Amino acid sequence: PAMAGRNDYSLIQSNVRYQWLGFNDAPRTFTVSVNLPYKPDKVGLGGYMYTDIAGPLIRSGASMVYAYHVELGEELRLSMGMFGGFMQYRIDGQNIVLADEDERYLFEGFETALVPDASFGVNVYSDRGFAGFSFNHLFHNRLNTKLLSSTSPSFGYLKNHLFVTAGYRFEMTSDLEMEPSLLLKVVNPLPAQLDISARFIYQGEVWLGLQYRLNDAFVVTAGYEYKERIQLGYSYDFTMSNIKHYSTGSHEVMLGYRFNNQLKGPTGSAPIY
Repeated sequence: PAMAGRNDYSLIQSNVRYQWLGFNDAPRTFTVSVNLPYKPDKVGLGGYMYTDIAGPLIRSGASMVYAYHVELGEELRLSMGMFGGFMQYRIDGQNIVLADEDERYLFEGFETALVPDASFGVNVYSDRGFAGFSFNHLFHNRLNTKLLSSTSPSFGYLKNHLFVTAGYRFEMTSDLEMEPSLLLKVVNPLPAQLDISARFIYQGEVWLGLQYRLNDAFVVTAGYEYKERIQLGYSYDFTMSNIKHYSTGSHEVMLGYRFNNQLKGPTGSAPIY
């Protein structure tokens, strides 16, 4: 959330991700986000909507984002942001595969839980570098459905997510820049996940990226920005974990539109894709 308002333009962006192709009912994710800087008051506003579908589980949500930016010097700035909204969690009982069909009556129709959700983040950045963290699912709410309530009392809570990221953009030639970055994801009780990335940007318009997700996948990304208006991006995950024999990889497509380019401020070095 601290990234809201960080760039010198407004952006509407949509992402579609199809994960682990080759599996029936493999995960799919759809997102739409809006980023609106308001430079006179050093404020960033935004919104975010998403839907995750994985077999019988459907997770949807919407949030509003607010960030405040403070100058720490001529080139260094600090931003703090929060987003708040709601998350809806649905279970489609008809799509649950049961070992004993005599228990089908336990999983009829949809079960739905609606809970408030919030995140907090801090980011330090300049025209070329950034470092920060965000902490998601602050309320640690429980998803109260009939199915989840019948399980262990400790089951069904939204787990806190910690994300730590850093990156820096180097000028290699007058036309070519390189931006290495790191992303650490921590979700208890799962093992921490580390993404190591490098992105090459040509003339500020074309980019090609490589990413290694530790013990999980190798990712190739590419994108193009047309006349500082339209952004197109694509990524493909080469699965390296034990499911590689069953999955043909993951695809993600991004489409963005920039406007209010007359706003002046630091252009973002954080990845736009």
